[in-house]
Amino acid sequence: MAPHADLTISYGDGNATPRTVGSHVPWSEETFRALDDFEEEGSSTVFGYEQKFNPITTALLNGTFIQSVELDDYHSSAPLHSNSIVLPALFSAVEAKKKGSTPPVVDGATFLLSSIVGFEVGPRAGLALYGGHMLTMGWHSGAIFGPPAAAAAVSKLFGLSPLQTEDAIGTACTQACGLMAAQYGGMVKRMHHGFAARSGLLSALLARSGYTGIRKVFERPYGGYLAMFSSGSGKTPPYKEEEIIKGLGSMWHTEEIRLKAYASCAGCHGLIDAISKLQKQYPERMADLESIRHIQIDLSDPVFHHNGWKAEERPVTSTGGQMNAGYVAATMLVDGQVLLEQFAASHLDRDAVWDLVWKTDCVHNPEFDYPDCGCGAIVKIEFEDGTILIDRVEKPKGIDPVLSNEDVVDKWRKLTHPVMDVARANAIEKLVLDMENVKDVREILSLLGGEVKDSLSLE
Repeated sequence: MAPHADLTISYGDGNATPRTVGSHVPWSEETFRALDDFEEEGSSTVFGYEQKFNPITTALLNGTFIQSVELDDYHSSAPLHSNSIVLPALFSAVEAKKKGSTPPVVDGATFLLSSIVGFEVGPRAGLALYGGHMLTMGWHSGAIFGPPAAAAAVSKLFGLSPLQTEDAIGTACTQACGLMAAQYGGMVKRMHHGFAARSGLLSALLARSGYTGIRKVFERPYGGYLAMFSSGSGKTPPYKEEEIIKGLGSMWHTEEIRLKAYASCAGCHGLIDAISKLQKQYPERMADLESIRHIQIDLSDPVFHHNGWKAEERPVTSTGGQMNAGYVAATMLVDGQVLLEQFAASHLDRDAVWDLVWKTDCVHNPEFDYPDCGCGAIVKIEFEDGTILIDRVEKPKGIDPVLSNEDVVDKWRKLTHPVMDVARANAIEKLVLDMENVKDVREILSLLGGEVKDSLSLE
């Protein structure tokens, strides 16, 4: 257990970053205001705010905040952002009380164990549906794989029986949904993983009170989770039921969760690294952006469908920019970095960026269509004088090499110290890094609640 617990501590710390950094960016504040218009005051913590709501609403909000800035985690084989699903559901579960009672104290070790249960269930559900192929089909994979993960995690936290846990997972699976068309604009893409967190928590709360769900939800050939979400996939067999329990207890998907190095969709990270390598190898040539004639980016099938779309109008939204390979590439060429500030409203309509976006084409390259392709990319840049520069990245930073524990803590400090009191940030860091010995998880929640600054409005 120890290696997996240590790993989860690192991910917990890394994903406290988007919880706090993401809670006051403009689209997160819009989410909060929209819910605050009709929600009553509650007793469950909202990350980055003084106000509290009921646990179902806080799971939705906090999951949305973690996904709001694209600085969270991802599982590259079965694409989902586990921490934006599992952790909000668990934190809200910690504060969920039955009427007339006080919620029991949950210690850090119990919280970690419950997290790992969720981290294992989500990718297994995803791999049974061929993982990234769900993106190719137009489903937002994490919003599909996430509800059973959250339900399983909260069921473990509540100490539910196996039958109650099956009920919770069955109820969560019938709520699974997420349309990938949300990536082109609007704010709702940010909320998809919050929906999954909310669904999982609600399902476990219902099961705890005796409400029954769909039994054998993964196995049912008619109307079952795998049967329906694999419909029209073109795969043979249409789904792989055995992936649900494959290597259970010996193969740990928790160890395959990766933290992002850049503030964009993970599918774009390979092209970012490829451009970075070219900038270091050919600094003078790569600085002459006006002489670029054409850019071609080769991507895997899931990433091509997810990120390789051609922008139809200028400007894109912040969501669209972070999801669009051409825009991310142009931003990297112009700024030499892809951080949160690149997607602020003031940066979305720059001529230097859009001149390059219009010169960029993405193509599907079957060479990247292998299991655990790791968001690889080939970037080919052609200049007006005929010079062509090419670089290929199989797996970007964050996958290979993974971010070290030191990298994660450094990321936490750089992103949180500007938006909150340093003493508060240090207190959160200390507790999370010693999670196994925390006596009451509500001590962490008390620090995650409370106002923080908008990370996009810092001077």
